Amino acid sequence: MIDPTTDATGLLTQIARGVVALSAHSDRGGPTPPPYPQETQSALDQLVLWALRENRTPPAGVPDLVFLCTGRTLAQWAAMGIGGIAEPTQCLVHKVARAPTRACMEITGQAEFADRLFASAVAELDVADVVRARSFLQSNVMMSNTGHLDLMNHDPRSITVAKAVRHLYEPVPTRLISAGEIALCPTCRLPALSAELPEHGTIWCEAEVCPRDKPVTDSPRAADVLLLHRALRLFLVLPGLVEQSCLERLRDAGTPLSQLATGTYAGRLDGTDGVVRFYDRTCATLLAGQVVRDRVTVAVVPANTLDYGFRRAFENSLPDDTEISLLSDEELVLRNNTKEKADAQR
Repeated sequence: MIDPTTDATGLLTQIARGVVALSAHSDRGGPTPPPYPQETQSALDQLVLWALRENRTPPAGVPDLVFLCTGRTLAQWAAMGIGGIAEPTQCLVHKVARAPTRACMEITGQAEFADRLFASAVAELDVADVVRARSFLQSNVMMSNTGHLDLMNHDPRSITVAKAVRHLYEPVPTRLISAGEIALCPTCRLPALSAELPEHGTIWCEAEVCPRDKPVTDSPRAADVLLLHRALRLFLVLPGLVEQSCLERLRDAGTPLSQLATGTYAGRLDGTDGVVRFYDRTCATLLAGQVVRDRVTVAVVPANTLDYGFRRAFENSLPDDTEISLLSDEELVLRNNTKEKADAQR
C-alpha cells in the first residue's frame, strides 16, 4: 500500500528496510521472489511515487531498485533530497556480497534491535551471567550444533547462559556458503567470502574494511555450525573487538576503566568523570543519535574510522549544548596513559 504522506527523509529508511527484508527472506531460505516481502514491495512503491512526483525516472521493479542501491551512495541519495545522510562512500547494498551494507543495517535501526535482542535474552540472568553471556557471544560468532557443549567448555559454570543465548544462533545463510563451507575473515572473525583460492585472502567480509590479502585459515562446514544473528555480529561482536583491545591496553597501563553496566564503563578523562561506550559504525550522523540515547559522555570508535569527515559529521549531528566526546581507541589509551604519567610526577 502506498503511503502518500511519506516524506523524502523517511523514504531512505523505507528503502533500506526493503533491502534488509529482501536479504532476510533469502537468508531464511524463502522462495525466490516474486512475490517480494511486503517491506520490499512497499519501498519500491514509495520510491516510484516519489519519482513520478519529482519528474524523475522511477525504478522498473525490485531488481532495478537493488541495482540503484548498489551503485548510489548515501550522499547521492541526499543530493536528490532523500535521506539527508551525506556519507560519500556508503551504499545500501554491497556490490561484491550483494547484501545489505553495514550502513544499511544502521539506517534500519539494527543497532538498537541488537541491544533489545541481547537484553531480552539475558533478562532472567543475574549480573554475573549477563557478563558471561556477553563475553561468550563476542567470542563466538559461530556455535556448533551442540552449542551447549561449546559454552560448558568455555565456562562450565554457565550452562544457564547456554540456554539463554542458544536461540540467538541460526543456520548459515546460503549466500555465505561456498563448497559447503563458511569462511571467517582472519582479521575481524566475521563471515567472509574468500578469494577463488583461500590462501589469496578474501574479497569481502562483514566488517567491509579489513585487509583482503590475509589467507583464510578458518572455514568450518556450514552444516556443522550455527551463526550468531547478524545484528549481534555487527553491533555486539564487531565493536567488541575494539572494546576488548582497549580495555586490555588500559589494564596493562594501570589505568583500567570501571564497568558500570553491561557495555558501559566509567573513566576519568581530562579531569572529568565520564561514561564510556565502544562503537564501530559507518554513519556518523546515526551514531550521534544513538550516543545521545545511550546517555554516554565518551564514545570510542576504531582509529581507522575516525577521520576528519566522520568527526565533523558526528559533532554537527549532536543537539546544541550536548557535551559528548568522540575518541578513537588510540586517543583514549593515549589520554589515560598521559594522565597516569602526569599523576606519577606529582
